[in-house]
Amino acid sequence: MNQDLIQIASNAAEKNKPYAFATIIQATLKGTPRKSGAKMIVFEDGSSAGSIGGGRNEKAAIKECVKAIKSGESNLVTYDYFGQKGQSVCGGQMSVFIEPHRPQRTFILCGAGHIGLPLSIMAKMLNFKVILVDNRRKYANKTRFAHVDKIYVGPHAAILKKLTINENTYIMIVTQGNEYDFTCLKTVIKSQAAYIGVISSKTKRIKFTKRLKEEHKIEAKYIKNIDIPAGIDIGAQTPEEIAVAISAKLISLINKDNIGTAKFIK
Repeated sequence: MNQDLIQIASNAAEKNKPYAFATIIQATLKGTPRKSGAKMIVFEDGSSAGSIGGGRNEKAAIKECVKAIKSGESNLVTYDYFGQKGQSVCGGQMSVFIEPHRPQRTFILCGAGHIGLPLSIMAKMLNFKVILVDNRRKYANKTRFAHVDKIYVGPHAAILKKLTINENTYIMIVTQGNEYDFTCLKTVIKSQAAYIGVISSKTKRIKFTKRLKEEHKIEAKYIKNIDIPAGIDIGAQTPEEIAVAISAKLISLINKDNIGTAKFIK
């Protein structure tokens, strides 16, 4: 692969910026401007680097890359150079593999207690990058959470303000106390997070909502995005069951376009 494209892809990955590669995997000996192995990188906005030959077919491939970034699905497309009126007529044909690369989702877990532990394990199983935030080193340490990617110990709000939170971030608030939960929620509620969940009873939800509106003037458009009580109602009782309910909610959000269409092999 062209070293420049490798560097561009590496820089994009560091910034959690999605992209797709379009690679010619097969081309006729004559009639195509580029041959097998030619590659370009394409971003969400349609900007690109590298080339698979230019012209209408490259433009079509760029559109396919943008679609693949949104869907997360690879694709194999075939383009010809036989041409319509006013188009190039070279007589060749090429097959292009469209390969999207989406940044790993980040799961910020506020709380290292009895629910946080099984939930962090499930989040790793779901291929999240897991970041743990807690103010108790006794609980938030590598002995208990050897599997997580990063542990921050200290005041919740101060840590959360320093973390990168974007549309690829999922946040679950399950600390050791209501006031800590509220502090975390207040800190992230206006962020671009794809999900904000709070462990809660219905009574707690009412109190939190009232405080957000009256004390902090938080608009309804932000409050409606909070999943409180968090998770899918499966009658969960134990910490492990609650972790399953929350994980199920995360899965339903990630796979929302596939709900009702999944096919299982018997």
